[in-house]
Amino acid sequence: MASQPYNRLTRPLPRSQQNLTPSVNIHPACRQNPLDSPQPEPNRPSQHRSLAFSHDTPPEERKITRRASAAPLMGNPPENVVFCTDDIVSLKDDELVIGVIDRSFGDVDTHSPRPQRDYPDDIERHSDVPYADFERFMQTGVPPRGTALVTWQSVFRTLLLPEARLNLLDRAVYVGDVVKRTSQDHMSGTVIGTQVLCRLFPSMLANFEKVHPSTHEHLFLHDVTAPEIINVHEYNEGGIVVYQNWVGRIERVIDDITVRLANNSVVIVDNPDDLEGASETLERLSVGDPVATKKGNLRRGRWRYGAFDPNVKPEGFVVETRALCIDVRWLARKLGAPRPTHGDFDDDPIARLDPTDMESPDFYLYDASASAAVALPFSADGQGRSYHVADIAVGDRSKFKDHVAAATKYDGSQKLANGRQQGKLTHTPRTETLGYDVNSYIVMQTNTTLTIQWQDLSVTQEPSRSIILDPTVEDEDEVWPGEIVYTKRRNDMDHEAAMEWVFKPAKVGIVQTVNSRDRLATVRWFEKPNIQFLGEDLIPPCTTGKLQEGTEDVSLYDIETKPSLNRRRGDFVLVHPGAINTQEIPVSLSGPDWFGEVIDLGLDGSIAVRLGAAKPVVDVRIPVESVTLAYSSDMRDGSFDGVDGESLDEEDEEYDGSDFDSASFNEMWIEYEGMDGGSLDGGNEEDWSTEDELSDGDTSMPDLEPIDGARTTNTTPETHAEPGNITQTTTPHPNQDPAIDATVKHNDTPSNPPAASASASSSASAPASFLVADTPVPQTHHFISSTITPSNTFIRRIVKEHKILRTSLPPNIFVRTWETRLDLLTVLIIGPSDTPYEHAPFLIDLHLPATYPSEPPRAFFHSWTQGNGPVNPNLYQDGKICLSLLGTWHADERGESWNPSKSTLLQVLVSILGLVLVKEPYYNEAGYDVHRSAPETKLNSALYTERAYFRARGFIAHALSYPISIFDDEIQWLYRSRDEGAPRLLDQAIEAAEDVLRRSADDSGNDSERDGLRRISLGATVMLSRQVERLKALGDGSSEEGGTA
Repeated sequence: MASQPYNRLTRPLPRSQQNLTPSVNIHPACRQNPLDSPQPEPNRPSQHRSLAFSHDTPPEERKITRRASAAPLMGNPPENVVFCTDDIVSLKDDELVIGVIDRSFGDVDTHSPRPQRDYPDDIERHSDVPYADFERFMQTGVPPRGTALVTWQSVFRTLLLPEARLNLLDRAVYVGDVVKRTSQDHMSGTVIGTQVLCRLFPSMLANFEKVHPSTHEHLFLHDVTAPEIINVHEYNEGGIVVYQNWVGRIERVIDDITVRLANNSVVIVDNPDDLEGASETLERLSVGDPVATKKGNLRRGRWRYGAFDPNVKPEGFVVETRALCIDVRWLARKLGAPRPTHGDFDDDPIARLDPTDMESPDFYLYDASASAAVALPFSADGQGRSYHVADIAVGDRSKFKDHVAAATKYDGSQKLANGRQQGKLTHTPRTETLGYDVNSYIVMQTNTTLTIQWQDLSVTQEPSRSIILDPTVEDEDEVWPGEIVYTKRRNDMDHEAAMEWVFKPAKVGIVQTVNSRDRLATVRWFEKPNIQFLGEDLIPPCTTGKLQEGTEDVSLYDIETKPSLNRRRGDFVLVHPGAINTQEIPVSLSGPDWFGEVIDLGLDGSIAVRLGAAKPVVDVRIPVESVTLAYSSDMRDGSFDGVDGESLDEEDEEYDGSDFDSASFNEMWIEYEGMDGGSLDGGNEEDWSTEDELSDGDTSMPDLEPIDGARTTNTTPETHAEPGNITQTTTPHPNQDPAIDATVKHNDTPSNPPAASASASSSASAPASFLVADTPVPQTHHFISSTITPSNTFIRRIVKEHKILRTSLPPNIFVRTWETRLDLLTVLIIGPSDTPYEHAPFLIDLHLPATYPSEPPRAFFHSWTQGNGPVNPNLYQDGKICLSLLGTWHADERGESWNPSKSTLLQVLVSILGLVLVKEPYYNEAGYDVHRSAPETKLNSALYTERAYFRARGFIAHALSYPISIFDDEIQWLYRSRDEGAPRLLDQAIEAAEDVLRRSADDSGNDSERDGLRRISLGATVMLSRQVERLKALGDGSSEEGGTA
């Protein structure tokens, strides 16, 4: 349900993935010393280039640097400061050495292994970072706690150094981002506006002079407001354009580059790609950049002043850039626009636009930073302007919109609040540059103030460095004011008339406020909405209608929303014809009035849209159903081949069962049980594999004749066939094998399985842990259509696996297989005690492929959350199980992958029990394990745990409501049986849940006691109370379904 963080179309990528580094020629003393040259440890060769002092560094400055190294070391970060990826930082020893954080310990999304692959130059180590920690970082990509990986904007270097040596200058936060004051806060907010002050430095001086703090401080301009400046490039990648009734996104800009040489001749070079800038990381050249090229590139160019002279070095600086053409990806077409009559089915405009197209009256460039001539107040409090975004970032090349006014304002006479001079604007007259305007500036630093609308509907302004991005933004249950939500309960009145796969919610409403601590939302419901979904898609036509007068407080876990139902700040939309009240817009309005950007969400079902391509720019308020999404930052470029980038339609060859040799099959079972029907002789299995087992030379054994229509029957301990008395009764239903493409997140096999919630083997009436059934395989088995041709190796391995499972299963794991389908198994696991999964049943289907054990088994988890979210990060709703032993997640140095000669089915089951069904499942997410027990993740973990707890109670209700044929008797014995020795798990589950409800009702407001397992939020108690009532009804013999989890 959570809104994805909004990234402006021009929002910068992490610095390792972009090339916006300002080309600044820093004096060697400033460039080298403040970073404190890292040196390799004694007797250890240096494998990575280290910062070294320049030979012209004065000795006294070296002493200063060595003294500076006595600052707090790694592990002692600045008090109350949290460093995040994309933060703008400086060195404490020299505030003019500015950089951007590429990786931080807390941002797991940046922790890709082997980080050196992202950088053309070597990553360097600060001397305060232990060499062993640095080497580990270079392998795992995870910065040690208390360190950060910084790319310095002034020295073109990337360094891993302690956070204690950094000052936080600014934080990259954008409109639409979800933020918090601290990670421990319950309440979050949405950024609805930004105001940015910039520190600028002249581009020309940065490139051709040695910049040193002691001599060039007066050249800096401080506290320049972002609306005063614009990017020197008119067209930028990611920009939005409108052309001939189409909206598109600029994918590439090709510039003509004009260069001034040392003899004052000026030429537009023949091939801009052959120009070499001062830095390899500079992707796009700007005015003021020094360049070099080959003489032929100049000779073939277009000369503006002078002519080609082979005696002049092919070096100079850029005096002008002009877009030669732009490549556009067309996104959407104006609604209701007439189609061409020439019969051409594909009426998209051409993908590459030249200057003629860009000068056409049908072409418009969307100005993301433009202010509206007609603006609207905030919907929250009715005060202030509704929206402003500063489209500027550190490293950008900029120029003043009004240079004359800027020269008057920044005349050197003003002082800042801290007593520092604001600076004097340095102006280079056109007369000195042959008529070219070279007055451009590098954005060296920014200072951002955010306007934030909090979940309680309050609006505040906060410095961005005092705010963090919400680490729980992916929380599916979180909502914010202005979002349209609906109940998870279906509209019963329309349920019979509607198609089964069409979902019409019982209620639809608008979130007014949110009490995040209690997990409650105040919602105002629509009276007669017409909202229906087909999967994730909204079925047109749809209307929300009139709102009811009152509001209702509901649990966050009782409502949800979908991207198709909501628009978010920053979404670009097509406005439906007739949606805008023409009396609310200027008569003189020209340009596209059918396209705009969502800038505000109303509390009445309306949204504010800025018509940013129109002249003048205006804001209008219209119903949310009156727009259609054209582009969102949530969208991803390119096409997907599947969830993990691989094909999802791989299929095994169809198998008809005609070549199965029943005699050989039975012979293997006789070997398994021994000639007298007893078990095999004991003995230690030193190794699972033999040369014969792992060879590919075994002859496939013929299959049984197929029998149509395998029936599903209940199986009880009394009717299970003993392995010594097996007969052939049915064969697999022939079909193809669906591929299972899992994404996985776990690594190890636990040394000791966790304690089970109850012993299932302490009674004579207890069901057996492992049995081979003589009944047909249930049609509900996920892999029933997956068939194999079993080989001798395959059968021998299964015999050994069965022997292990028969004798070594932990309590509360039950395994069933079928004599006619030894490649199929079904597993019932009872959740361990002291976890959110205690007392709950988990059903898993397994399939052993023909290549087993060379390949791991395939697994499918039966999720019973009714589509309301996962119960565990490793157990997907679509059945995927994330486990390295299953080959569905990479195994790191701590993990364990499938080993054909040593890994077993027992290991897989114990790993699921001990590594997946754990007390704090939040840390099962990939990369989160390093944050276990960290204070900043405690709240996130507790929220995940409480959600998993009441959802797992739903698993108990599901198993008792819908019989599982192969485990029906076992379920009844485990949960309902009153026989002596029966665990009575249903009674235990009800009693434990009621204890949780009692403790949570006595909540004193102390968040430290709320762990999500023994004490939960008020919103979670609503769901748990409902589950308890349902379980009590099932204990009385009812099997009716009720409620959702």
